[in-house]
Amino acid sequence: MRPVAEAAARERAFVCTASHGLVTPLMAVTANCDVFEAETSDQAGLASWVATIRAAADEMATRIADMLMHMGGD
Repeated sequence: MRPVAEAAARERAFVCTASHGLVTPLMAVTANCDVFEAETSDQAGLASWVATIRAAADEMATRIADMLMHMGGD
């Protein structure tokens, strides 16, 4: 049983490391979306691109959170 528990612990550690590695650039993307939205509210075309980027970033954030929750991470 010990090898199984060790493998599960390694898997959890990997998922936590990978998800935290994804969160940092994701936060940069969403922060830049905030800046674009504030500075380009009158430019519908650019605002549309920013909305698309934000939706993708939000979806990534949800998936990362789900992955962490599933693995018992924080």
